[in-house]
Amino acid sequence: MELLAQTFLGLPLFAYLRFGIIILFAWLLKGFLSKIISRLAYRLFKKNDGDIYYDRFVDHINKPFGNLIFAIFAYISINQIAPLLERIWLFKRGSSNALAADTKNIIAVKAFTLMDLTDRIFFFIIIITATSLIVKIVRFLFRVLIDKAIKNGDKERQQLLPLLRDVLRVVIWGFMFFVILGVVFNVNVVTLIAGLGMGGIAVAFALKDSLENLLSSFMIMLDKPFIIGDLIKIDGVEGNVEKIGFRSTHIRTAEKTLVSLPNRNLISNSLENFSERGARRVKMVVGATYGLSKQQLQTILEQIASHIRQHPETVDNPNVFLDSFGDSALNINVSYFVKVHTETPFDKIKEAINFDIYEIMYQYGAGFPYPTQATIETTEINNVTPGTNP
Repeated sequence: MELLAQTFLGLPLFAYLRFGIIILFAWLLKGFLSKIISRLAYRLFKKNDGDIYYDRFVDHINKPFGNLIFAIFAYISINQIAPLLERIWLFKRGSSNALAADTKNIIAVKAFTLMDLTDRIFFFIIIITATSLIVKIVRFLFRVLIDKAIKNGDKERQQLLPLLRDVLRVVIWGFMFFVILGVVFNVNVVTLIAGLGMGGIAVAFALKDSLENLLSSFMIMLDKPFIIGDLIKIDGVEGNVEKIGFRSTHIRTAEKTLVSLPNRNLISNSLENFSERGARRVKMVVGATYGLSKQQLQTILEQIASHIRQHPETVDNPNVFLDSFGDSALNINVSYFVKVHTETPFDKIKEAINFDIYEIMYQYGAGFPYPTQATIETTEINNVTPGTNP
């Protein structure tokens, strides 16, 4: 004990020992403590969901919990040698001459010590770590709610919850930003916010596009021109809506490409929602060979209409008729509607019907004509200037 009572750099060795023990304790036990706290926190969800989300919950918060625990204990350990750090001046403000001349000016000299710097660094780390932990917990809660909405088939909540999650994350980080300004940098936050009048206008102009997209996302939520899972077409992009985010909407095309469109484009441009009508239209022109009899053509029209009508993924009666006389073929107009909410991909349904049409054309007709040109030798007809024909 006499050895620990001896001083080094003005502090007893026992203070340095406490510093080392607390740091070592925090380093060795942060993982164990974070798991215990995670398990206790998970009991809030265990009543409703059992252990199905336990691993995911631990993955979300185990690391930030451990970092927060270590940062808190590290700050406690630093305070064991605080008197030493207080004696180390990094810089000072004011005049020492003024201090000597007039004791009333004692507050004119302010030293910024190593302990002051340490305090601010640790406060910054603890606030950032705690904020990250809160955000991860919020993400987990919304993940649970979104999974339940998917399980229950509630598309409105699937659409609303991700946006609320993103907005809440921005609010949390924004609030913590002002906390850091006040706690770490000693900024008068109330005065700062009050003075952001004209500056806020400048920031609004700078963030004009982002604000437009944010407002557009709320308009989409209120007006509901589409919901998650709907098949839409806008700006030449056609696909299923996967996510309506804070700034953009994600659309998965038939080629499995993920397209991100700004929300303001979805509000300002014309949008087609195929899911609202429950069916998607297919329109094509089929060419038949010249020389077929009327009966053959009627049979072809009836067979095409019958096969389309019998397909389980089509709705309503198809429209099949002889439309016009082309340069090389008789043009048969074919149009029908395919169900939107079906497990079979649209392209596969269309392909199956095309195969049926292909077989019908060879079974009841003469196949498909090829574009041809013929040169006919004849005498030119000229009734405009009689007597000048060759």
